[in-house]
Amino acid sequence: MRKGRGMAYGAASVVNAMPSGFGAAFGVGLRTNAEVEPVEGGAVEVEIMGDPGEDKRLALESFRVVMEHFGLRGGAAIRTSSEIPIAVGMKSSSAAANATVLATLDAVGERVGEMEAIRMGVEASVRAGVTLTGAFDDACASLLGGLQVTDNYQGKIMRSFELEPLSVVFLVPEGKRYSGRVDVARIRAYARTSLLAFEDALAGRYWQAMLLNGLLMAHAFAIDPSPIVTAIKNGALSAGICGKGPSICAVSRREDEGGIVDGWSGLGFRMIRTQTNSNHGRQGD
Repeated sequence: MRKGRGMAYGAASVVNAMPSGFGAAFGVGLRTNAEVEPVEGGAVEVEIMGDPGEDKRLALESFRVVMEHFGLRGGAAIRTSSEIPIAVGMKSSSAAANATVLATLDAVGERVGEMEAIRMGVEASVRAGVTLTGAFDDACASLLGGLQVTDNYQGKIMRSFELEPLSVVFLVPEGKRYSGRVDVARIRAYARTSLLAFEDALAGRYWQAMLLNGLLMAHAFAIDPSPIVTAIKNGALSAGICGKGPSICAVSRREDEGGIVDGWSGLGFRMIRTQTNSNHGRQGD
């Protein structure tokens, strides 16, 4: 075995799958990288660069899922680094799971199809307790790019859209929210309206779906919706809550990005600028 490397991208919510099990997300150009270096013995050590206090179970389970799949045993030193803030809704968990799965596959000299790699990462996310639905929509958008509309309970992509290059701006307030700690019963009370947004996404009206979902999830998670409205007023094609928040995402033509940034600049929160992503995650060098 050798040192393995893997990379996956972040994503943003179009329809949050927590209420109904049906979701949609699109890839963005923020990267997470993982390295897996086999070591003697069975110990597995995880280092999360830039955020060492974060829970290491996700990386550990991602490594274990791959090893179990091939009937392998052994230890490893796992190192992850990311451009994606953790626990703010920007799909850091899906990107980390995908990247670690790919790095482990590279380390053990095995290859699987993209969907199999995604399912491994979803299984690791469930084992680690970082997701309610398995986050299959987020995992697909992270690894496949484009916009993916999914049935998370069945683990099925229902429709895919290739996106033109667009600007993506994230507004990132202080604080973290962990999906594993969400009040499930309360969020599922929003299922009926969430399905309306899902039907829009399935029909190709995905920016309309993102806006409806954003306003709905703002209410569900008690997040101020005014930055969403500001973004729309300032030229965004759509805007909404990322996952369970607190971050908010706006999508626009490149020439309209400045208006969104100006509109949000007085809020005093961090902003991260990137773009839509149509590339796939990468295994190996």
